[in-house]
Amino acid sequence: INAEYGVGIHNKLNPMEEEQKYIKFKDRPQFSDVTPILQNDGPSPVCPIAYSEQFSDTMNYFRAMLHNDERSERALIVTTEAIYLNPANYTAWYFRRLVLANINADYHKELQFITEMAEDNPKNYQIWHHRHVVIEILNDPTQELPFTEKILSEDAKNYHAWSHRQWVIRTFGLWDNELDFCERLITEDVRNNSAWNQRYFVVSRGGLTDQVIQREIEYTKEKILKAPNNESPWNYLLGLVKGRRLAEFPSIHQFCEETLKSWPTCCHAYATLIDVLEETDDQAKIQLAMKHCDSLISGVDDVHKKYWIWRKSQLQQKL
Repeated sequence: INAEYGVGIHNKLNPMEEEQKYIKFKDRPQFSDVTPILQNDGPSPVCPIAYSEQFSDTMNYFRAMLHNDERSERALIVTTEAIYLNPANYTAWYFRRLVLANINADYHKELQFITEMAEDNPKNYQIWHHRHVVIEILNDPTQELPFTEKILSEDAKNYHAWSHRQWVIRTFGLWDNELDFCERLITEDVRNNSAWNQRYFVVSRGGLTDQVIQREIEYTKEKILKAPNNESPWNYLLGLVKGRRLAEFPSIHQFCEETLKSWPTCCHAYATLIDVLEETDDQAKIQLAMKHCDSLISGVDDVHKKYWIWRKSQLQQKL
């Protein structure tokens, strides 16, 4: 980070070293005319927070900049240091955006700053929102897919990274290679429910045609067989046909029965089969669905035992 972004920022020092090297704002010539505004906790605070000297000093000057609405280069330095000390400081990020706009800042440099902050704080909402705003201003998504891929390689379930990635893809039309990206993640970890969710985001964008549904059913069946008790692909399978009758896709019924022959304790196969059978008014099929409920109640799915008792009672009403 360049000097104008702050003194001692992102130097990866330990806290003791940071305190030793920190230069107080009153000792910096460019801040000599600024009167800091101290935190006012009232005359008798019950439990005052033991802020570090660096934190108190930074926030005192940040409050001064905010009070004076000073949107200058030196205000940018103060917001940088305030954010470094507390990356979740929403007010510091908001004021920073006002400052950036006023000084005609280099937003590519700002993107570099956000990247460094996000790598250390990958689940910080304020950082991701700020990145969103900066990308809108730059109108350049070039770095975003590689960046989110890097973040997701460290935590495949990072909601902020997935949300940002979806926004970028949708906003800038970057759909072409996303299905391949999802395929790679699912191949690496078939239980990656976030990757399954992203796959649905991609395949459903233009509407789920029968051709797409059939293709995805076959793909999902293949992945289920690698880990039949993995809930993610079963949910994906039901999502594909949501709003349609399962009877329109007989291969699902057949697949559930075949799966239970090899994995008789696969609760997801039972649950999907019950959904299939419940669509009909055929008494024999309703009774078979109730029998499957009994299997789930009797040990196959103890966690949801009460739910299956309720489902069986609902089926009973159809007889």
